[in-house]
Parts: sequence; structure tokens; C-alpha cells
Amino acid sequence: MTPSLPSPIEGQEADAAKLTAIEHAIRDALGAIRPGSADLPGDADLMQEADLDSVGVMDLIMEIEDRLDISIPVETLADARTVNGLRSGIYRLDGGAA
Repeated sequence: MTPSLPSPIEGQEADAAKLTAIEHAIRDALGAIRPGSADLPGDADLMQEADLDSVGVMDLIMEIEDRLDISIPVETLADARTVNGLRSGIYRLDGGAA
């Protein structure tokens, strides 16, 4: 018996669920290191609006790594100026196209 491939809709639902899980991890981590910042808009500049300096960004990344049990390469941080950018960068680490 040949295994069936997931339908495109199933694939889209899995991608959406993965993106949602990543965003929740980012927002939980952001709330842990900067209480009150977890609800920032997705396009808000993390350095300015969450008042993160380079150490704060590294703290955020370590929190996210712990929550998702992943390693985030330094190159991903270059695109991580916003929640949306960070979410997309982490998603691409797992082969996603967001």
C-alpha cells in the first residue's frame, strides 16, 4: 500500500498551526523578559517598542529556544526586528516558506 500524501489543505493547516505555535512561543518569551510587551503588534520594532537592547534580544532568543526546543542561528536574528520577522525566520528553520 502506497502512503498517501497530505492534501494541500492539510498542509496549509499544519503550516498555520506551526506558525501559531511559533508566535505563541515568541509572545510568551517576550512577556517573560519584558512584561507587558507580549501584546505588541506583529510589525512593532522589538528594539524600540519592547525596549530590547542586544542583551535583551539574546535573552528573548534563549527563551524562545527553550520554549520550542530549537537552536536559532545568529543569521536569523538579522531578520528578527519584529515579531512577524522573527516568526518567519524561525519557521524557515524548519523548512517552511513563510
